[in-house]
Amino acid sequence: MAKDYFQDILQPDDGKPASSFVTGKNLRDAGQESQGAGERSIRNITVTRASRPRGMSSDVRDSVSEPQPPYERSSLGGQRRVWIWVVAAISVVVLGVLAIFAFRSTAITVTQRSRPIIFDQSVHFVANATADDPTALTYTVVTNELEDTAVVPSNGTERVEEKASGTIQVFNSYSAAPVRLIKNTRFSTPDGLIFRVPATVVIPGKKGTTPGSVEVTVSADQAGEKYKVGPIDKFTLPGLKTSPEMYKGVYGRSTAAFTGGFIGDRPAMEAGALDAAKAEVRGRLETKARDGARALGNDTSTVFPDLIRITYESLPPTAEAGGGSRIHEKARVEIPVLPAQAFAKTVVEGVGENTEGTSFTIQGLDNLTARGGATISNVALGKDAIDFTLSGNAVLVWNVDSAALAAALAGRDESAFQGIITGFPSIQEARARIEPFWKSTFPASASDIKVEFAPLQSSQ
Repeated sequence: MAKDYFQDILQPDDGKPASSFVTGKNLRDAGQESQGAGERSIRNITVTRASRPRGMSSDVRDSVSEPQPPYERSSLGGQRRVWIWVVAAISVVVLGVLAIFAFRSTAITVTQRSRPIIFDQSVHFVANATADDPTALTYTVVTNELEDTAVVPSNGTERVEEKASGTIQVFNSYSAAPVRLIKNTRFSTPDGLIFRVPATVVIPGKKGTTPGSVEVTVSADQAGEKYKVGPIDKFTLPGLKTSPEMYKGVYGRSTAAFTGGFIGDRPAMEAGALDAAKAEVRGRLETKARDGARALGNDTSTVFPDLIRITYESLPPTAEAGGGSRIHEKARVEIPVLPAQAFAKTVVEGVGENTEGTSFTIQGLDNLTARGGATISNVALGKDAIDFTLSGNAVLVWNVDSAALAAALAGRDESAFQGIITGFPSIQEARARIEPFWKSTFPASASDIKVEFAPLQSSQ
């Protein structure tokens, strides 16, 4: 058997057939055959790789002169090692797959209840500046100031004396009849600075306790920067002092800083080039203002860029190296901001949905166009109520309390899933994946349950 074993494993030497390999028995036979040539036996010969003994037959020399390398005899052991590594690799893969399932979180995929809403201009929204009525919609005002510039060709300098001007809202809480103000009627600030109306003004009469009002532009009585006054809460009319009740009931208010007001030399610019550059700069400022207002909208705040109010001011130009003048334009941006939840609740009530115990989100507000009411451009933002309409399509979404849902499912059997979901009216549909897959109960800890939200499916 030993002979057969080595014949199968070892390679023949020098290209001779495997049967030429000489075993111990062959060596003895070969020694007997060579006794006539020196009476020597193989047992009396020392064989080295450096020399071959004389008188040995060529078959014997070939058999013993090139011993087989030890590593070839370990081929079977190498095969066994390969199989060990294969089995180990498969085990690692299997354990990895099991680990993925064993450590993957239990997940609940929820589809929130939702419905589409179509807004049209027949519905007016009113937001108050104060929270006197806790159920009423309110708003706050965020104010930003932006600046931009442009270079305009100029030719020398010019002497300028410019009067400041601005817009004020004139109110009549004196009588139900209109009040007529003649051209150049004076309006005075608390500091005594005088502004005048350039034409006759008629102020509508009050309705009940709501004063009539009209917006007018006034100009400073004199040139100079001191007339560039900020928002003024109350302008009085000195010409009405002889009638105390009328003097008290007819007044003005400004909501933005006046612009202009300059005395001095500045670069001379062609009127057409100046107007074009100013329009371009103000267009950029408006874009920045709208982008800034849009960025304020989030989960807690609702903003409509169409409702912002921008007041522009031209700052004194500066000389530009190499010729030309750099004009400077400033924009004061007032942004009404509505609480997102309060606005959503107002919309929900408007479409007849029940708001008790549920919160809502409106998606797609960026697709809506807002238009201010008759007085929004004239009110003192932050002090007076504003009214507006919306047009376009949006989606009303019922919010789901993820933490409450996970807590309700923690430790419960999968058979209770449907009943628990029914207790959440904000959920339209839900699916559960319990991990590891061989378990039939939800994890005992709510933190091990992940709540995911599927794309919305509108429903009526």
